Amino acid sequence: MLRCLLLLLMFTASAASAVQATSKKQQSTIARWTGEKICEMGVDAFYALPDPELKALFERDTSMSYEDIPASPNEQERARITGQLMGYLMAACPQQLENYKNR
Repeated sequence: MLRCLLLLLMFTASAASAVQATSKKQQSTIARWTGEKICEMGVDAFYALPDPELKALFERDTSMSYEDIPASPNEQERARITGQLMGYLMAACPQQLENYKNR
């Protein structure tokens, strides 16, 4: 019985970590950094950056690796990052929020 419980706990823990590949702190860092860059350069210019330049900027400005950004975020990650990004844009540069929404 105890062995089954331990296996169930291990399975649940590994499934939970697979569901959330990035921590809440990392998601917050991604959202805030993206918001700062969009406010700084505008939505179109930000999304036009080539990957190597984006990678260099991200790694220079944060303590994260560019590879830490989820390529295919799950719904929870997507919702949290998008919500925080939109909140940042609303507070810091509302004119870019409209451009972001229309993108």
